[in-house]
Amino acid sequence: MLKTFFLLFALNCTLMHLHAEPLIKTEIFTLKNGLRFYLLQNKRAPIVCYTTWFQVGSADEVSGKTGIAHYLEHLMETGFPEVQMGQFLEDFQSSGSHSNAITTRDHTFYYKKMMAEHLELLMRYEAGRMRGVAFNQAKFDTEKNVILEERLMRTETNPREFFNEKFNNKFFSIHPYKNPIIGWEKDIRALTLEDVKAFYKKWYSPSNAFIIISGDFDATQVKTWAQKYYGDLPAGEKPIRKRPLEPSQKPKMAHVIVEHPKAAQLEIIEVYPLPDLKKSKYKDLLALILLSEYLRGDFKGSLYEVLVHQKKLVTAFSSSSSFIPEKDPWSFSFYVKPKSTTKWEEIEAIIHDKLKQIAEDGLKQDDLKRARLYVYNGLVMSLDDIYGKAVFLGEVLSSGLTLEQLNALPEDLEKVTSEDIQRVIKAYLLPERAVVGVLKKSPSQKETIQ
Repeated sequence: MLKTFFLLFALNCTLMHLHAEPLIKTEIFTLKNGLRFYLLQNKRAPIVCYTTWFQVGSADEVSGKTGIAHYLEHLMETGFPEVQMGQFLEDFQSSGSHSNAITTRDHTFYYKKMMAEHLELLMRYEAGRMRGVAFNQAKFDTEKNVILEERLMRTETNPREFFNEKFNNKFFSIHPYKNPIIGWEKDIRALTLEDVKAFYKKWYSPSNAFIIISGDFDATQVKTWAQKYYGDLPAGEKPIRKRPLEPSQKPKMAHVIVEHPKAAQLEIIEVYPLPDLKKSKYKDLLALILLSEYLRGDFKGSLYEVLVHQKKLVTAFSSSSSFIPEKDPWSFSFYVKPKSTTKWEEIEAIIHDKLKQIAEDGLKQDDLKRARLYVYNGLVMSLDDIYGKAVFLGEVLSSGLTLEQLNALPEDLEKVTSEDIQRVIKAYLLPERAVVGVLKKSPSQKETIQ
């Protein structure tokens, strides 16, 4: 009893400490052309992480031109008109700094992490992304081969990515999340340089972008440089995102079975589609997050504890609830790696029985408090370095949430009750809505689902 008291006391003290300050402190300013800047100061080292975010991703592509957002990302490192980049890039690469770009379903961002002394030149360089790019046909042709090779190596020969591509294409009936970010091969081959130019012109403007600077810098100086290098750029017309809405009610879907010769072990997912909880029922989304944390955590009676430790039916188990970074509705899901002697029906029955039990009885208050703490800890850990904090904030903003919602998350999670968790199970995690996906070895590898 005394041990339990001190555990609860420690949990409450931790929660009070986390509530004392916002998760992310930032200074925000906006230029006349609509370009927003978020400044996250961190003086621990003379390093800056500079990220430029464009609100466009693969889900904004039109039919027949999948992969164009990713293709454009590949072409964005050359041809900027404002800077003679040869010497700068040579110095940049030799300084031990890091540079990359990432295309997702909902956004594309470019980042560079380097010594703070180069920040002004970096801002001059980065402004070129919106000032205009001198696209080159030879570079376009070269990158097409690079992307096709990337698709081959990262998707078609990778069992998990191959499975994800096939499953998503079945799980979504009309929403563009059904298409792979890298694009379908036939579409990649058919893309032209004019397609890329038109896509760039539509989406890459100050009115459709924001910049996050994280690390060691002088905020006043940054504002001066921002006006100097970005201030005269035309705002551009804010593009309207037109995505078809996935039907909220769909007929029961048969198992999606995907075979791959390199699949090392049988893997199974069970996925429950969710409505748009961010806009209409935000508290329900938070309840699902805490439920997921409990089910996959090392709690007495959790699904992880039962399937992995007690019954030893699986070698791996996890659960997840969509929160960030997807902008549109996604899912609540379970992931398992069954042992070779285990039947999926046995695992599925345990999952459904556990959900039914929690729906009827709720979670113990101690377990609910620990689940909150684990979510807090995960947030704090993700914000521990300048890159992680910048990317997390960018994903939050790109997903349709606000900085205010992010900073209120500890208090909002505190308001979620066991009754809320019971309610969301009954509302969203119904067995008849679940879609099962199976990844297994090709028949030649003599692997079959039980």
